[in-house]
Amino acid sequence: MDILKWFGFSKGTSKKTDEKDNDLLEKSMLNANLPLLNKLSPDSLYEDEKFVRSGGNYTRTYCAVEFNTVISQDKIQNLKELSENVSITQHLKEYDPEMARKQISMSIRQNRNKINSKFVGEDVKARAEAEIEDAEMLLRDLSIKNERMFLFQLLIHIVASSQEELESLSQLVRSEAGSICKLVYPRLRGKEAFDSFLPLGHNKVYDLTYRPMTSEAVSYFFPFSENEIYHEGGLIYGTNMSTSNVIKVNDQLLLNKHMFVLGISGSGKSTFLATNMFRKYMRNERVIAIDPKGDYGEMFQKLGGEWIKFRLDGDIVINCFDIPVTSAQADDDGKLIQSNALYDKISTLIIMFKLMYRDMTDLQEDVLSEVLLELYASEKYGKVAITPETDVSKLDSEDMPRMIDLYNYLTEIKDKDIKRYSILEEFHQTLTAYAKGIYQNIFNGFTKANTKSKLVVYDLQAISKIEKVKRVAYFNILSNQRYEIINGEGYPTNLVVDEAHNIADPNVVVAMEYLFDMMKVLRSFNCAIICATQSLADFLSAKTEHRNYGEAVILQSIQQLYLPMLPQEVEMVNRHMNLGLSKDDISFLTVQEGEKANDTGKGFFYVGSNKVKIDIFLSEIEEQLWFHKNYKVLQMQ
Repeated sequence: MDILKWFGFSKGTSKKTDEKDNDLLEKSMLNANLPLLNKLSPDSLYEDEKFVRSGGNYTRTYCAVEFNTVISQDKIQNLKELSENVSITQHLKEYDPEMARKQISMSIRQNRNKINSKFVGEDVKARAEAEIEDAEMLLRDLSIKNERMFLFQLLIHIVASSQEELESLSQLVRSEAGSICKLVYPRLRGKEAFDSFLPLGHNKVYDLTYRPMTSEAVSYFFPFSENEIYHEGGLIYGTNMSTSNVIKVNDQLLLNKHMFVLGISGSGKSTFLATNMFRKYMRNERVIAIDPKGDYGEMFQKLGGEWIKFRLDGDIVINCFDIPVTSAQADDDGKLIQSNALYDKISTLIIMFKLMYRDMTDLQEDVLSEVLLELYASEKYGKVAITPETDVSKLDSEDMPRMIDLYNYLTEIKDKDIKRYSILEEFHQTLTAYAKGIYQNIFNGFTKANTKSKLVVYDLQAISKIEKVKRVAYFNILSNQRYEIINGEGYPTNLVVDEAHNIADPNVVVAMEYLFDMMKVLRSFNCAIICATQSLADFLSAKTEHRNYGEAVILQSIQQLYLPMLPQEVEMVNRHMNLGLSKDDISFLTVQEGEKANDTGKGFFYVGSNKVKIDIFLSEIEEQLWFHKNYKVLQMQ
């Protein structure tokens, strides 16, 4: 490509004058840069029939002499990301349209002669017919659509520290480029090919490489995919496996700060979450984590955080009846709508009770909503009567009802209103375990945990095997944090929901819908929701005939991290999320038997439509904290 013309330097009165002026300007620019070029040039240059040695490096510059008829843009991108020792240079020069039309017309005539010749085989005639069809289509595009033609040249430059490495890389390049083009090394013009690679805009092997192409065909060699994710002032996530550059993300620059993480057990999912939380906390952001496996509690307690452990014999309770001072919902466009705090709390309680009692009917839901309004308005079960008009900001936690109060109120109804009680009788029986039975130490009582700390970890390990209890506890924590963040001061907050598939109940789809709505609401309060799971099938199970809410949660996440998975999981995520993974991508993301350790911490990371291969790494201190539980390093800092 004539770089001077591209930037608009050529404004003469004739083509010859333009070219003369451009040549003079180019020479003057090169002369001005000679001191810099001399400093950058190698101390020696040796040309061999098989390579050019530049200083201590062995180089080889291939010329693309033929291009395949069908070219995949993914293959071109793979070639570009093959190795940091492999570089691609492309030269473009606009092809005179009149000359292009003449050449195409000539090609059509020649192929028609082949068809009419009795000395040509049927295979040649068939190929000539196909070429005529393509040429006529191109001719129509040039004449009607004003299609532009270019003379396109492609060079691939390889640098190695030894001849052995050069041969190895050359074989790799030829293999990868085979589906795109035919590569030739100009043995007698190796130095000229080397010079053509240099950023001087001068192709000395032009006659070997040029190929007429339409602008559409040329565009395939400039794939619109970003192979770097680097935001100034961002947080380090890992390294780009293709380029070895650091991946940095500043989520303040994104449409929202939400993230979705998927990977099987042992894929590095928990390690990524731990380092991400650690780094955000060190940046003075608030971090709240739901931890079903007890991975983070001790470490974060050493950092000065709050470690909230739920146990069947414990005394930590988050009262699900606590009413927020203010509440808000989001419409389909994400616009916030203020809502009555009491009504919103009752609708939230209904969702939680449906997770407890999964067979709840619409009638039972309506009657229970009525009962809850009566319970809040009763001074017998709370210190004060709470109505939709009550100023909740003047109340404290012990003014709220508890689970045992709802249980006792339903017992009262049993004696006073047999008809209503008959509707809720089975639910009342289910409530027994949560109000005064085996689960009462988790759900019954006034809130005793410090949920407003800058670092909070909810440890659910002790109840992780009790699915229905864990599901209810998950939702209770989520709803509590929703209200706290809405009523906060907009402080940068990260809510990490590990093993988020626990609330994806196909019988209670509204629970996952609640999480989806949270993501729409809390993005306006400077909050990132990070959902992680090792089971995509479970995560996608909460759906109606109109919407899959698990999929909706993923699509709400601008950042997505896919770590190694089993083959069926890779196929599912590729299909449901329309990732368009190539065969090589699928192979990279699939855990091979016996190779899980090698794949840990490696995967695809997306920010919007930008995709990179990521390798997650830990700093020395993070390794000591996470893998060795060496908390003394914190005292040394």
